[in-house]
Amino acid sequence: MRLNLFKLHDLELDSSLRQCLRAYTILPKFCKNPDDKNIKAKQIINCLRTIDKKLKHKNKDWRKKWVELIPYQIKKETLKDWFIGRASIPLIALEKLYYFNCKLELRKICNNLKYVSSSTKEPIRMPTELSADLIYLTGLILGDGSMPRTKIKGNNYDYKLQIISKHKKFLTKQIVPLFKKNFGIRRFDLRYRNAWMLTIRHKSVTRFFNKIVGLPFGNKSSIAEIPQIIKTLHPKKVIPFIAGLIDSDIGKHSKAMGCTFRSKKLVVELIDYFGKIGITAKHYGIHYKNEIYEQNDFTIPKSQIKRLKGLLTEVYLPKRKDRLKTIYELAGIP
Repeated sequence: MRLNLFKLHDLELDSSLRQCLRAYTILPKFCKNPDDKNIKAKQIINCLRTIDKKLKHKNKDWRKKWVELIPYQIKKETLKDWFIGRASIPLIALEKLYYFNCKLELRKICNNLKYVSSSTKEPIRMPTELSADLIYLTGLILGDGSMPRTKIKGNNYDYKLQIISKHKKFLTKQIVPLFKKNFGIRRFDLRYRNAWMLTIRHKSVTRFFNKIVGLPFGNKSSIAEIPQIIKTLHPKKVIPFIAGLIDSDIGKHSKAMGCTFRSKKLVVELIDYFGKIGITAKHYGIHYKNEIYEQNDFTIPKSQIKRLKGLLTEVYLPKRKDRLKTIYELAGIP
């Protein structure tokens, strides 16, 4: 499944051109130490110039029409910098090229669109396929993660992706490498406040999990559900998502495995999903935390753990050793 990176743009939140996420298109000659991202930039700029040459034959003023379609003020110098490869092009600007029926050239641009930048952060490598690792991270973030978005100066926002765990090594040895591998991120913040909190401050990453994957910003516990992009996958391809939930929420639950969720919809969806892979999961009722917050029980009976273990082993194992140990013990495997 090829991902549409143009979805990273958010017209409601990006109130100025400076706030827009951009396809990284800085050519090697404008960089001190050019690398792979500048090579990819060259290929995108070449496609843009091909479009320019093609459309000028039909309409010399096509650029003016293009600028009118972009919902921000574009200076003449800015437009020039895009074409010579001195400034990165906003994703919204590239998306508006669809209006000019340049499907072949835009397909080439999408094939070379691997790096995305913002005005304040270093460019990062953006996934173009929904890999097993990304599906796993989606489950982990849905369980023990959050994406707070805080308004700061003016109309600017501070974007964070946070994952909480009692196990420091789990975060540093298992989760950090996944973000490095899939996004090329080099900066992480790890602090202890009752539990270890891994924080990634990068607008592009949070937008990826929000706009493309479908995880909500802010407090999600009462509205949590399986993201639509995960629901469209073949049931076996969803196994990494379950592994992520096991590493976050689903642990030993009485003599079985399970947990409680505030969202009843998530419990219903999980029971339905487990049925598709031949596992009977249960909803054993509701209780209230502090007599206020509704908690919905979700249980995978002990009799079903052996099949669960087999599917996890076949497709994608949880990364926490204690959770693996629980699965093996309940499955009756020494």
